Amino acid sequence: MRFFIASTLITAATAFAPTSTTTRTTPLRTLTPKLTPQTTSLTSLSASSCGTYDFDVIIVGCGVGGHGAALHSRSQSLTTAIFSGSDVGGTCVNRGCVPSKALLAASGRVREMQAEQHLSEFGIKVEGSVTFDREGVAAHAKQLANKVKGNLEGSLV
Repeated sequence: MRFFIASTLITAATAFAPTSTTTRTTPLRTLTPKLTPQTTSLTSLSASSCGTYDFDVIIVGCGVGGHGAALHSRSQSLTTAIFSGSDVGGTCVNRGCVPSKALLAASGRVREMQAEQHLSEFGIKVEGSVTFDREGVAAHAKQLANKVKGNLEGSLV
């Protein structure tokens, strides 16, 4: 199984490597793009014109698993490239687990505050009705997802 994974990775890496008809006499160098203040990342088109690549680890996807793999490879002092979609954190952080749990937590608070009988057992009285703002709850979920995403991005730098 390890041989299959390694050969698949080597095949994929050679498919994306720049082609050259000359024999290489100098060692490979690590990709160090020149970023201007206006650019913060490197697109695949501009990366392909930078020259040669020499990475110890290539990670496809930067969801929870890819992020953990990147941190581990970095802790092992390995040069690492991450191929990711538009969102660091993947589906879990941006559209799945984190936002849905924020929505569930908000709905749980409303349900607790509406349970007058249960609250009265604790000596808490609710006067009036408990209401919520859908846009406010959705904004909180989005803000929380963005905070987690920002923390993940910051940990990779």
